[in-house]
Amino acid sequence: MSDEITISELAKLMKVSVHQIRYFEEKGVLNPAYVAENQYRMYGVEEIYRLSHILLLRKMGLSVQMIKECLSNLTSDQITSLFHQALADTEAAIHQLQQTKHLISKLLHEKEHIPHEDQVKYYIVTRDEIHLSLWFHMQAQGYLHARQLVQQNSNIPHLFETDIHYVYGEGDTVGIYTQKEGANDLVLPRGKYLSRHVFVHIETELEEHITEFYAYAEHKGYSYHGPLVMVEKSYLSLFTPEKLHYELLLKMID
Repeated sequence: MSDEITISELAKLMKVSVHQIRYFEEKGVLNPAYVAENQYRMYGVEEIYRLSHILLLRKMGLSVQMIKECLSNLTSDQITSLFHQALADTEAAIHQLQQTKHLISKLLHEKEHIPHEDQVKYYIVTRDEIHLSLWFHMQAQGYLHARQLVQQNSNIPHLFETDIHYVYGEGDTVGIYTQKEGANDLVLPRGKYLSRHVFVHIETELEEHITEFYAYAEHKGYSYHGPLVMVEKSYLSLFTPEKLHYELLLKMID
């Protein structure tokens, strides 16, 4: 019996497909030790080690062409530099996955804590201090339009993963803010807030919800101060594709 093994045995040993091994041969990075009289490709220990190096470099994200360079022409220092770059790329990918995990967890957590879209519920909630960064102002009776988003988009990364805070002051404008640690354009203090979640097909429906919100506070005799804050959570609209989701907030006087 030959000391070398066939391509199918090599594939089984290295837990890859025969197709992959043939692909590496086509690209000139892995050749058999020899081809037997029966035309079987035969592989020895040297080819096993070479394939293990190829698979390791592929796992690091290197192209087949770069793998060929590594195994043929690059110096030890050049290969070390490639490994450092692969490490940096891996850390960046891990960071991106962590951000995705945080977003998914946020979606699921918030979905569990909002009422059904057909329910009208008011809550007294305790909120931590929130630091807001001013994005831009718009008219109090106006609504966001596509041109505004294009003009202002450079200021907000990952726009539709962000809570957008509409802050209604005493004037005729509304401040549009996003949450940013350390920002001091506006700080919403820690404390109790009257809260209501609303779902709307179009933004014009918000006026009626805001009027009802103030009427409820007056009816209950709640004392409040500061502006009305409306938080748009566009990502929650994934659960209600036909409706946008907002939370209305008023700071209660303790």
